Amino acid sequence: MSSEMLAPFTGSLFIVLREGFEAMLIVMLIFTYLKRFHAQGKEKFVWYGIATGIILSIGVAMGFKFIAGLTHEHEEWFEGVTMLMAAGVLGYLAFWCHGAKNHFQEGIISKLKPLDETLPIWSSLALTFAVTIAIAREGFEIVLFYAALFSSTATDQMAIWVGGAVGTVALLGVYAIMRKGTNLIPTDKIFLYSKYFFIILALYFGYQGIEEIFELLEH
Repeated sequence: MSSEMLAPFTGSLFIVLREGFEAMLIVMLIFTYLKRFHAQGKEKFVWYGIATGIILSIGVAMGFKFIAGLTHEHEEWFEGVTMLMAAGVLGYLAFWCHGAKNHFQEGIISKLKPLDETLPIWSSLALTFAVTIAIAREGFEIVLFYAALFSSTATDQMAIWVGGAVGTVALLGVYAIMRKGTNLIPTDKIFLYSKYFFIILALYFGYQGIEEIFELLEH
């Protein structure tokens, strides 16, 4: 691969890996939760969230690029607000995992009434909302980065597409490996580790969102 193709290829590859990894982890942990509680019937709400998040991220990002009057400052406001929303959603997921761990006893779950029959509709919609925010936040940045790549690289756009495809395949491979790995971890440990993961992400996004908004207010 020539040096002219290497830069857009690696840029495209790492954009997908960096921005997509967090969203992938959140989606994977939610799917794991539903599987362990025999609630695969609720997976459709996760897919609704994935589809909505992709559409929202593309629509908003393209709006910022092509609608007159929208500036970089508007982009930063959107990022700050979505970071705070993501922090709230992740805090809810951490609380959710904490409750699941406290009420779970290994070996008894198969005797319980399937969660498909007991999960209220508001919790199902919360799944959709959580995934939508996770996908939209990362997808928004991916679309903006790709728009910048395509606008600055006139001759090697194929390298951008190849880098994005390789990054997507790599993410799917990591997802498949991690899903297999979670089958080897006891359910109560899954929820314990997930709780701490969501808490750390919630604190990080909350801090970033508040910092972003305060910087905008000072200008």
